[in-house]
Amino acid sequence: MNPNPRNAHHACPRAVFASVVVPIVLAAAAPTAGAGTTSYRVDFLGAGWTGTGINAQGDVCGNMSPDGTALLAGVSRAGQPFELLPLPKGMQTSRAHDINDAGVIVGAVCPNQYVITQPTAAVWRRVGDSYEVQVLGGLPGDPYSAAYAVNNVGDIIGGSGYWGWNLSTGVLFTPEGPVALPEGVPGSDVNDQRVVLSGRRLLNLDTGEFTDTPLPAGNWNGFVGAALNNGNDFCGYIIGYSGCSTFPIRYRQGFGWEFLGGCATTTSATAINDRGDTLSYYYTTASGVTLVPEGYFMLGSLIDASQGEWYVQWGGANGINNARQIVAAARQGANGPIGAILMTPLNAGAPGDLDGDGDVDQADLGILLAAFGRCSGDEGFNPAADIDGDGCVGQGDLGILLANFGA
Repeated sequence: MNPNPRNAHHACPRAVFASVVVPIVLAAAAPTAGAGTTSYRVDFLGAGWTGTGINAQGDVCGNMSPDGTALLAGVSRAGQPFELLPLPKGMQTSRAHDINDAGVIVGAVCPNQYVITQPTAAVWRRVGDSYEVQVLGGLPGDPYSAAYAVNNVGDIIGGSGYWGWNLSTGVLFTPEGPVALPEGVPGSDVNDQRVVLSGRRLLNLDTGEFTDTPLPAGNWNGFVGAALNNGNDFCGYIIGYSGCSTFPIRYRQGFGWEFLGGCATTTSATAINDRGDTLSYYYTTASGVTLVPEGYFMLGSLIDASQGEWYVQWGGANGINNARQIVAAARQGANGPIGAILMTPLNAGAPGDLDGDGDVDQADLGILLAAFGRCSGDEGFNPAADIDGDGCVGQGDLGILLANFGA
């Protein structure tokens, strides 16, 4: 996700809506972590910190509150403790939302302590071992703005508006300044194919076209999107009408809607990687992950016994990358401080372990062959099968997998 927008200021054509009929799948009963299940080591990234995003290298962006009200943004690199990001002149507080594979971080800054309610969009870019910050601003006439997501091809999306806690107009931040997204739709995430997630609609920035995904069968009051992967799978929560009104849910292309758990007053899926692995939480209760194909696990159950006693908190599980590294919030022992942790698989397999079960076998070969010959942007392309990272699934990837077969 590195800011070098291409055609970012072009006028988008009239939106086109496409509807498809989708199946619905209920998540299976939660399995117990054990043999064949990935176990995790833990790096404690700092007391009081909350991680908000993770990139392919395991670098994490996040925030901490020095006084219980104000926020300051920071970055953790390769499992090391968080470092504060620089503030622009005249700004006192900051907030980080997302980080890309080049280490670019987007969020907001503020001249007082109220960065949550009075934000101004900002981006931090790596320069050597340090960071430089740039204020992005908002649309003309809007006092507040924030940047929410950044992809690996240069696009930064966010919101602009009159109320800082409800930025009503979605924007694409370009070198010439922020530009309203088509129809002003809000966007929560953007992938490397330049597709923006806006609720249950997908907006293609290259064509300006929308794809609308119908809600699953039932009496629903809408869907709130949280995260999007490079296969256009997405996650968030679906809204019902009862007191137990929200359900964590994801949509996977070719599979349809999948409920990731039961209802709660407050619950949501929060992050999804290119495998389809999805984080979710229940308010005051639990944080978990639904792995593909293994199923649902409480995050705490995945931490290896060698790491000591950790209590994963219900909030703060906000990022999972393709290596299945997870950023969450936890307390070490009964009395330790709560802070951000980086969970890294201990028994991840060799290159070619596409299903993340710790070995390279027929299941991994099947995943690769199903995507063989397809490139990024093609229907059926699976980024996890692009082992050599050249944008296509081909002979190079097959050679790597076969060289590690049985490992």
